[in-house]
Amino acid sequence: MGTKYVLGVRGCQHLGYHNPRMRTHHQTRWNVRVVDGHIAHELTMRAMLDAGVQGIIDGGDLTHRARPLPRDVEHAHRVDDLRARAGVWGLGNSGNHCAGAGTDISAMGTMHRPDLGIHAVYPDPRRGPGDGTGPYPGLYEIHHPVDGLAIHAVSHYGLDRSLADAGIHIDPVPIPGAVNLFICHGTFEADGRLFHCINPEGQERPIPLEWARRGWDALLLSHYHSLGAVPGHDHDGPGQVWYTGSSLTRGFSDDIGDRGWLHVTVEDTGRVHVEARTIWQRPQHDLPLINGAELTTDEMDQLITGRIADLDLEDERTARLTGDAGAIVRQRITGTTAAQRAALRALQPRWSRLAAAAASWQIDYPHPKKDTTDGVAQTQRLITGRVTDYEAELQARAADLAERIGVPDVIADPVHATALAWARQITPTSASSEIA
Repeated sequence: MGTKYVLGVRGCQHLGYHNPRMRTHHQTRWNVRVVDGHIAHELTMRAMLDAGVQGIIDGGDLTHRARPLPRDVEHAHRVDDLRARAGVWGLGNSGNHCAGAGTDISAMGTMHRPDLGIHAVYPDPRRGPGDGTGPYPGLYEIHHPVDGLAIHAVSHYGLDRSLADAGIHIDPVPIPGAVNLFICHGTFEADGRLFHCINPEGQERPIPLEWARRGWDALLLSHYHSLGAVPGHDHDGPGQVWYTGSSLTRGFSDDIGDRGWLHVTVEDTGRVHVEARTIWQRPQHDLPLINGAELTTDEMDQLITGRIADLDLEDERTARLTGDAGAIVRQRITGTTAAQRAALRALQPRWSRLAAAAASWQIDYPHPKKDTTDGVAQTQRLITGRVTDYEAELQARAADLAERIGVPDVIADPVHATALAWARQITPTSASSEIA
């Protein structure tokens, strides 16, 4: 059995993503996570070219924002020049982070450079009838880089259910006699991990399970940030479904795991084999959760101090690549009372000094334990009871409210922080006047 064609498929590079808890890069003065993203993107490109790929596909979300900063566009072009100089063709799909608001175009449009061998899939209002790659330019395009290979690309825009109201029906179907690869940026309906994709950039648009049953040789998807095959669709052969993952971990909202790209081989028999290839990533440690209800403040202090001492806070390869060796570290503490949290916060400056080598060190208090008054939980008080401190009231009820509403863990922390910020601005006087 011989190799007919080799492709490299990546997605969710998120150039420009930054972590506000990371320190500043000493050379560029940019957030360290921005520098990490740029380096990971270049490492991915070089790994693909070293593997001898003949085509490169970007599954979408090349940049973190629909209006990327010039530094991120410049870096994307500089890395893409490596592909162009190697004589390898490229195809870039539009993801939810690429999608522009209103009449703007996709950020992936910055990569549409046909003279340099790369084509971007995005709606362009300047196109005339019949202009562009069909069946629906920017929504659903079929590309034939070589005879016998059909790449079907449905963009984030193409998953918009309201298209049907305009008479546009996206209905991707394999071409008989060809090797058919399906490329799409969205949440696969059959993947039970979809809640991990929740984020504020654009709509969540599902990829119908029925589409996956149409006889594709492989479905190569982007949006979910974990690299690898989708459980239940992880066989080697027709109908296999893979996610490209992302080039770096988005804080602690993403599952910790390998980052990289997909090495796709089309055999001379027409069979498609997909393999996950990994790249460097900055070490990241999510320390075991501490339950404050079972420990004293001194015991928690000793536990955290010991954990910091046992960690490898610096990494030699990371230092060589980025100029900053520090790891990303988080410690979560739950089940604490307000008094415990006050005592722990007084200890945080010392912990920060002990963890100074880390690029990011954070202590989080998810779902604080409800305080009690005279042995009766505050959440049992009548809702009509007089409230004078709205921030404290929300803090006390947060865990119970999150559980009742069913807030996913992946967004619980940012929702909690935003709600507290709003509550902090409310005073009894202003609240009374609003009610009146």
